[in-house]
Amino acid sequence: MFSYIAGIDEAGRGPVIGPLVVCCAFCKREDEKLLKKAAPRDSKKLTPKKREELYKTLKKFCTFRWVEVSAADLNKLMGEMSLNDIEAKVMAGLIKDLGEGDVMIDMPDRYSWTFRARMEKYGVTKFEAEHKADERFPIVSAASICAKLVRDSKIEEIKKTTCDFGSGYPSDTKTLEALRNKEMRKLLAPYIRTRWKTIQDLKQTKLFGDE
Repeated sequence: MFSYIAGIDEAGRGPVIGPLVVCCAFCKREDEKLLKKAAPRDSKKLTPKKREELYKTLKKFCTFRWVEVSAADLNKLMGEMSLNDIEAKVMAGLIKDLGEGDVMIDMPDRYSWTFRARMEKYGVTKFEAEHKADERFPIVSAASICAKLVRDSKIEEIKKTTCDFGSGYPSDTKTLEALRNKEMRKLLAPYIRTRWKTIQDLKQTKLFGDE
């Protein structure tokens, strides 16, 4: 039996502002019982405060590593590859040097064979992947908690030097108001994902015509 279990999840796939964060959590097989007690079934329903509390507990027996892909990097990379390829490449990089273990990934692709082909392209063949894996596998839930904490922290840092733009998700009216405001948009320019559909839609409505 492999000596460790690992889980991978991301935070910030959908926002139009801010980074994408991909996290890998792993722990010894012998600590799996502790993990099951500490990690919730659905980390998305947790409050930020609860995530922080759980993360402190999880760090006692889990190791976390993550990659932050900035909006500027996403804008550049998406001119060369799809978002799913970007995620697969980052995920592969996170687990390549872990050695022998069981890896479960919250799958971004619609079909498993598509995702497997992406991962193999980037040199990783031994893993499992499922949709909504964070709801079924505690180690993926742990990765999800870390990814969300890292992204939330980065969003707060960005706000301190720019303006209050809400969550950064296109469903957030505060985010859309910030993007429609010329002065706020200038402040946020380094953190806006220009290749996102939200930005293209706003440009089509001529809201960016004053630039």
